[in-house]
Order: sequence, then structure tokens, then C-alpha cells
Amino acid sequence: MPAFRLAIPFILLLGLGLYLTIEVDENWSFMMIVALVILVAGFILAPQINWWWWQRFPPDLPSEMAQLLEQRLPFYRQLSAEEQQEFRRRVFLFNHGHNFMPQVLEKMPLDGQVMIASAPVAMTFNKEQFLFPKFENIIVYPHPFPSPQYETTFHASEIYEPDGVVMFCLEHILRGFVDPRQFLNPAWYEYARVYAHTYPEADLGDWDNAGWEQLESVSGFSHEALKRWIGLPELDLQAMGIAFFFLFPKRFEEVLPAINQQLQAVFHHK
Repeated sequence: MPAFRLAIPFILLLGLGLYLTIEVDENWSFMMIVALVILVAGFILAPQINWWWWQRFPPDLPSEMAQLLEQRLPFYRQLSAEEQQEFRRRVFLFNHGHNFMPQVLEKMPLDGQVMIASAPVAMTFNKEQFLFPKFENIIVYPHPFPSPQYETTFHASEIYEPDGVVMFCLEHILRGFVDPRQFLNPAWYEYARVYAHTYPEADLGDWDNAGWEQLESVSGFSHEALKRWIGLPELDLQAMGIAFFFLFPKRFEEVLPAINQQLQAVFHHK
């Protein structure tokens, strides 16, 4: 962590001050006080220090994560080399700018973070602001889960706006990312909903004359199959459509050309 690296000189200064105070003269204790004040301030401000550093000198994702994006994410493949580097930078910053909260899992696996972050990073790739501060908490379960909103229903994903929470089943994320033609990655669906909440002024398409039949023609997923996969009785047609706009771009343009043009204007997605 950058904040820890910056703290090393002051840790050494603290040690030196302690040595000089004991072995030479107690007047050297001022050195300890200065070092301790700086270390405490650095500890309190560590998140801000890390974020400031990462924005200017962001480390790249591990090579295996870059390969994962190259192999499984069509949006990433159509980017130039410079844009791919920027995409990876944003994925890294997204993962450190949001609070991942694994449940049951000992820790959140990096590939799972990348598979979740790739959806919102793609949706905001034409924007300078690619974080969602009103939805900074990402809760991840290894399996379908109930929640305060759906206490008796085990499901794969949801958002809860009052607490700024996005929730996912990691199993569904993994299967949807690896095989998007057989399974939906719920991150695309939920972050389409988050996007609509965050940018209510955006024209996300006229869906009045569109329906689930058209979306099935785009993706091959029936409405009933999607409801079983997500695990909830009602789904957001517009959010699912935005997900398919990114996941099945050629077929989406063929089936829903007018909405495709509207979404192109919003996302500038080629």
C-alpha cells in the first residue's frame, strides 16, 4: 500500500528518536513526537493517500486478469491497446474505490472483483467519473441468498438504494462471465439499474413498444429463464436491455435498432 511505504521513513525516524532519547539525551524526544504525529495522521488519512497515489500511478492488473478480460470480454477486445490499459486502470481503481464485503467467503477473490467491475467500467468508459459513490458497498455471497428486501427468496443479485448496496452471488458472476451465451452475469443487469439511478437524466431508450420477446430474440434467454436465474419474480426490462446492448451488440442492433441508436448516444459504444 502506498500509505505504508510513505510511513516507512517516519517509522525509522521514530526508532531513531527512541534510541537517541534513551542513549544520548531526552531532548531528542521531540523527534519521536513529530514522527508519531505524522504516523497517526497518515494512518487516519491512509485511504485518501492511497487513492491519490493510485490515481496518478495506478498499478496494472496481474497478467492473468488481463488475459481473462481478453478472452471473455468482447467490449475489452475491441479497444485499442491504450484504451485497454485505461480499462484495466479503471477496473483497479473501481475495485479500490468500492467496499467489497464478502459474506461466508474468507476473502473476495481478485477474479471475482474483476468480473464484477468490468460491467460498470464498460458502461462508464466514456465518462471521467466511473465510480458510483451512492452504491459503494458490494456484498458478495458464494451462493444465492435471502435479504431484508426478499427475506424468503433466495436470489442471485439485487440493489438496495437506501443503504447504497449492490449484492451478488459469486457463482452466478463466475458462470455468466465465463459463458455469457449460456448464463447471464448479474453485474451487467444490476449496474444498468445503478446507472439509471445515478444518471436519471440519461435517455436510456424508449422501451414502451419493446418487450421480453425482443430481448429473448437478442440473447436467447427467455423471460422465465431470466427470472429463474436471478431468482426474483419481477425484473427490470430496461436494465436487462442495457445489459444485452453490451453483451450482444450485433444482435441487439438488428432487433432493436431505434433503442440501439439511443443507447449508442449515451454510451458511445461502438
